[in-house]
Amino acid sequence: MEEEQDPSPEYIKGFNQMYNLKKEMPEVAQQILSAKAENDRFKGMVGGARQYELERIREVSQKGRDQNRNPER
Repeated sequence: MEEEQDPSPEYIKGFNQMYNLKKEMPEVAQQILSAKAENDRFKGMVGGARQYELERIREVSQKGRDQNRNPER
């Protein structure tokens, strides 16, 4: 079994930057992600983008479920 490691400060910085960038400027974020770098900061950026997308999908799904439960007439 692999031991979990805390993410590096560079990973955390990249994660937070990309999460915010995906929210504010998704087109720019996509251009940056196409770079395909392998350092910790870029890996954090990929993780931040993935997390933002997961939360956005979860939010849209929840809104759909709420609308189905309480249809407006």
